[in-house]
Amino acid sequence: MSKTKLLALACLLTLGLIAAAGSAPAAEPILSYNLYDGTSPNFQGQSAAFSGDEYRFLCSAIGDSLTDSAPLQNIFYSRLNDPGYAIYRSIPGGTQVYFHGNPGGTTGSILPATQSHDWGAGEGANFVVIMVGTNDLDYNQGDAIEDLAAAMVSNVQAIVDSALGGITDPNQRPAIVVSGVPAYLDANLTARAKYYNEQLRTKLDRVDIFTDGAWWDLYDSGTGTAYGWLMDDYKHPNGDGFYRIAEDWFKGVDALYNASRIGSDSHIYRMPWYFQRS
Repeated sequence: MSKTKLLALACLLTLGLIAAAGSAPAAEPILSYNLYDGTSPNFQGQSAAFSGDEYRFLCSAIGDSLTDSAPLQNIFYSRLNDPGYAIYRSIPGGTQVYFHGNPGGTTGSILPATQSHDWGAGEGANFVVIMVGTNDLDYNQGDAIEDLAAAMVSNVQAIVDSALGGITDPNQRPAIVVSGVPAYLDANLTARAKYYNEQLRTKLDRVDIFTDGAWWDLYDSGTGTAYGWLMDDYKHPNGDGFYRIAEDWFKGVDALYNASRIGSDSHIYRMPWYFQRS
């Protein structure tokens, strides 16, 4: 090819790149804390992530080993408080979080722990996030799911009622957000988890928000299980899996302050006691 033709092609390529750059839409802002970075939270210094002088709210998070995980705790706390994330939330920054994770705990064992420690209203919580049941489903795989789920939902209702502390006034009681459990790296457990989540959504009372995003955001329809790349083992997510669950928790809490999330997100449900906060 002649030198003249090479120069002509180079000029055309340069012009094409310039035109493409000029027509490209503005990029979305990239948040440096979007993915779990493996750091451990410093809960004694939680205010470091909040620019205000003091906390406005207290959140009580009740669950099993998933709630006890540093990745979930880091991301959930960051979403509620990081000033750089303020444009994505309706709840004002300034939420202290008490994480009550009970490794190995079932709905039956977490219930008396909630009652004896007065988690929720007894702590002065403004809202409570509850995600329990992963171990019940694992430990009782031989039981009929209908009977097992009914017993689990009964326990979760009792956990809800304990967290409310007998307070019914929506201006005084803590808001209750219940999360369904995630998918597993096991098709049978994943199907049972979905059934249990549906029973939570349709049977629970005295709850503001229910979300089953933790199941759907880990679920791989091609295998009928959780995505392998989001899991550490068959029932424990890895950092990226916990990132998704924390995002779902945050969306559920933020829906307390932004009702439009209920209509725009198919995995956030308005429950019987929904009361919009301000």
